[in-house]
Amino acid sequence: MFTKSTIHKLYLFLSAGIVGFAVLFGMFRDGRMEFTPLRTFTYQSNILMAVCFVLMALLGNDKKIRHYISSSVLVAITVTGLVYNFVLVPFTSAPMFYIGFVNFVTHALSTLLAIINYFVFEEKGYYSPRHILISMVFPFVYWVIFVSIGGRINWYPYFFMDPTSVGWVMVFVWLGILLGTFALLAFLLMLFDRKNKTVT
Repeated sequence: MFTKSTIHKLYLFLSAGIVGFAVLFGMFRDGRMEFTPLRTFTYQSNILMAVCFVLMALLGNDKKIRHYISSSVLVAITVTGLVYNFVLVPFTSAPMFYIGFVNFVTHALSTLLAIINYFVFEEKGYYSPRHILISMVFPFVYWVIFVSIGGRINWYPYFFMDPTSVGWVMVFVWLGILLGTFALLAFLLMLFDRKNKTVT
């Protein structure tokens, strides 16, 4: 009979496989591999989730780093879903998340899988203010890199990162909004986690 730990590991591997397959499938354009999608936060956060889910399955429940990984992935993939469906879809020509397998997985299912993993499987009571700061590292590094090189490669992942489109002031305003969103989600997650400590 399967134990909860075994079921959890299977869930992590299966989730990572689904997300990883969707990412690879989305990179095939006209019969060839296209690496441009890897520049987007959507693909990077989904790849992060797939890789980290595998690491979490291998680490087990007794590693402190697991909780940093779990919280960072949950916040990052949740923001991916929120920004796409509530910012990009209303204000750009981005299709709704349920149009197409890749869009559905990378903008909706991956978020749902991460949420289910935390609420159903992960031990709780370990999150601290440090988790909030760590959850902001990934998006900040992503922003710095692509805002810095966007002008050189003549391409920005999103309109709110393009100073020629929204101006430098709004680029930084959007950075504040995004980091604030990450911090708020991580803070709420920390509060919930502390109030629902796993009884051992």
